Amino acid sequence: MKLDPVQLLKDMVAIPSVNPMLTGTTEPVEHDMANYLEQVLRRAGIDCERQTISEGRENVIGVVHANQPSHGRKGLMFNSHMDTVPVANMTIDPFDPVVKDQLLFGRGSCDAKASIASMLTAVVAYAERSHREVPVVFAAMADEEFSFSGSWKLIEREWPVSACVIGEPTKLATVIAHKGVVRWRILVKGVSAHGATPELGLSAIYDGARVALALEAYAKELGTSRSHKLLGRSTINVGKVNGGQSVNIVPDRCEFEIERRLLPHEDGMRAVADCEKFIRNRLGDEIELQVESPYLVDPALETSSDAAIVRALGEAQRTEFGAESELQGVHYGTDGSKVSRAGIETVVCGPGDIARAHTKDEFIEIEQVGMATRLYSSLLSKFSK
Repeated sequence: MKLDPVQLLKDMVAIPSVNPMLTGTTEPVEHDMANYLEQVLRRAGIDCERQTISEGRENVIGVVHANQPSHGRKGLMFNSHMDTVPVANMTIDPFDPVVKDQLLFGRGSCDAKASIASMLTAVVAYAERSHREVPVVFAAMADEEFSFSGSWKLIEREWPVSACVIGEPTKLATVIAHKGVVRWRILVKGVSAHGATPELGLSAIYDGARVALALEAYAKELGTSRSHKLLGRSTINVGKVNGGQSVNIVPDRCEFEIERRLLPHEDGMRAVADCEKFIRNRLGDEIELQVESPYLVDPALETSSDAAIVRALGEAQRTEFGAESELQGVHYGTDGSKVSRAGIETVVCGPGDIARAHTKDEFIEIEQVGMATRLYSSLLSKFSK
C-alpha cells in the first residue's frame, strides 16, 4: 500500500484537532484524528493501539515488527503530535487545505501534521519490506501543545526501541537540545476598601508593581547566568497579570502568571524556589505574597552528539541532501524530552519552518513534505543495518 504524504496531510488538516489549552472544555480534541490514523495503520496491516489520556483524548501507536533475527536489537520510534494551537484571528480557513504556489495552507500544516504525514508514509513503506531487521514504532501524540500529557502517558510503558525522531518543524535540521519550562502563579494580597477612601485599604496592584520590578531585576540576573553552548541562557517571562474588581474598589489581589525556560541542568521546582527567594530578599516582609505550586514542569532535552540516532540521521541527510545538517538547539519544548526520560536517544527533526507555526496563515512547502519522507525512509535503512 503506497501512501501519498501530501494527500495524507490534506486529509489531516481538514480534521480539526484544536487543543483547548486552559479553556476547560472536555471536547474530544484528537478523537477524529486518532480514528483517521488508526484506519490508515490497520489498512496497512500494522498492529495498532490507542492509549487513553482522558475522555476523547488518546495517543495512537502503531508497531511494525521485525521479521528477521534481531538478536535483541531495539528499533526506532517516529513520534509527532496530532493537536494544534487555536485558530482565532487566522486569515485563512484553518481547516481547508488549500495548495497555492507549492505551499499547503491550514492549521497544523506545519506544526506538526506534515511530520505525521511523512513519518506515516515512511513507516508504511517499511512495513511492506520483505526484510525488516528491527521493529519500528509510529507514535501520534495527544496534547503536545499544552501540557505534554500524551508523551508522559507514552512512557508509562516500554517500547521496543532505542532511539526516537520527534517530528517538529526544523526544516529537516537535527535538533539535539531544547529548553524545558516551568509555569506558575504568584498571588499578591492586599486589603480592599472603597475607592473614595483608599487610605483605608492596601492596594495589591501597587504591591504587585513592586513584585513586577523585582521579577524584571531577576530576569536581568538570569541574563548573566551560566550559558549552554546550544541554548544560551535561562529566561523568565511574566506573561499575564490580573488584578482588581472595579475601578472604585481598592484591589485586594493581583496575580502574576510566569514561565521560566530551563536549561538541561536545571530543575523546575528549584527554579521556582530560587525566584521566590530573590523576590523575598529584595522586597522583605512588607508585601504579602503567595507562590503557588507550578501547574506545568517540563524538562529540557539534551542528546549526545555521538548518539547512534544522531549519526544515522546525519548519514541519511548526506545520502538524500548531499550534506549533514549542523546540530542545533532550540528554545521551544517538544515531546522529545519526555521520550528521552525513558532512556530512548531522541532527536527532533521535521519538515517546515518553526517561524510558520502558530501563525495566522500557517503553511508548509510541499517540497519539504517530500524531502522529509525521503529522509525518514533513508534513516530507516541506515538505522536497521
